[in-house]
Amino acid sequence: MSSLSSISRFLICFAVLVLIGCSENPVKCPKNDGQPPATPPTLELRIGRTNDFAFDLYHHLSSSEENSEENLIVSPHSIVTTFGMAYAGARGTTEREIANVLHFNYPPLGFHSVLKKLNDILESRGSTVGPESFRLSIANSAWGSARFTFLPSYLDTISLNYGAELQYLDFLGQPELSRLVINQWASDQTHGLIKDLIPQGKITPAIILVLANTIYFRASWLHQFDPDHTRYGAFTRLDGSEVNVPVMSGETVFPYHNGDGYAAIGLPYKGEECTMVMILPDEGEFESVESSLSPAKLDTIIDEFRTSDVIVYLPKFSFETKYELKPALKEMGIYTAFYPGANFSGLDGTDDGIPWISFVAHKTFISVDEYGTMAASGTGMGFSVGIPPVFDAVRPFIFVIRDDETGTILFLGRVLDPSLDPSA
Repeated sequence: MSSLSSISRFLICFAVLVLIGCSENPVKCPKNDGQPPATPPTLELRIGRTNDFAFDLYHHLSSSEENSEENLIVSPHSIVTTFGMAYAGARGTTEREIANVLHFNYPPLGFHSVLKKLNDILESRGSTVGPESFRLSIANSAWGSARFTFLPSYLDTISLNYGAELQYLDFLGQPELSRLVINQWASDQTHGLIKDLIPQGKITPAIILVLANTIYFRASWLHQFDPDHTRYGAFTRLDGSEVNVPVMSGETVFPYHNGDGYAAIGLPYKGEECTMVMILPDEGEFESVESSLSPAKLDTIIDEFRTSDVIVYLPKFSFETKYELKPALKEMGIYTAFYPGANFSGLDGTDDGIPWISFVAHKTFISVDEYGTMAASGTGMGFSVGIPPVFDAVRPFIFVIRDDETGTILFLGRVLDPSLDPSA
């Protein structure tokens, strides 16, 4: 077996959990056939467009200055599912912007039922091997304010297609307690992997609706690594510096491809319904390989997989990321949804510019060891109606009396104590 020095290359570029069972190739992703958004929805198109959004978001986040040297993981399907519930209430320009950025079909006829079908398929994974070897759970929830009247048609849509029955919270009177309730739900659904999904301060008395999604993934490798073979070895970072990390090793038959400037391998999980695809750029090629990645490129790599005997060195790793996605999504093209004037009239039947999306919190966790992978994600989205500003002049203030047309100041003064009586 090769020495551990072989891992001094840039070892992990990108890992994707690949949906299978829709292709004869056991690790092949469904392809997006390039149809325009107005094409009637199908399962294959829905998967392809979610993958389009996945790489759009990945490239946007990975190229940002604050993330350029950080580990990165997102759950595109979690984000898409949460926005799917919001999409059910969006209308007009708001609806079209969400559709364009998230690659939703527009108009949305059939969108929600197809997404439900996909979620049902995903949750059926692992039935042949049992929950101890493979578990993929998807949960959705909706939390509303009793002071806001929701259309029965909207509540029916998210209940039927997302399993999200509206639960009422007192956002106005107990915003922090409401946040804790939602975060506890997310933690419970992910077996404690996603804690504090919604950061402190995001739930205010102005919130009238929170939509949330969680995904929990736990799967054993089809070919597990022997812990006795795990040794510390050098991992070379992009800047050339090295860090010692525990490195797993093993040799067996894997789907493998040695491409132009990279090597790729498929690490299947038990049940052989999901696979982690790992892409290892050659030294000095990380940026060019990463920037070239797309759904089509991933499909091409998987098409080129051939079963081979492979010696694998893989570091154990575990990390989490958290993002407020509003800035990235605004830059990608969603604007009106995040400000007063948004059209979510599908929520209450009134196009009055409220509510709007005030936050999109996204948190993801992954842990990879000799036995398999644990991963979880949560997405929480809050809708706000805003609070009228309060001018509470019960402390010293300054005043001006002026002629509006000419701007002439007639009187200028201050009040430090309104109780003073000039006649005293």
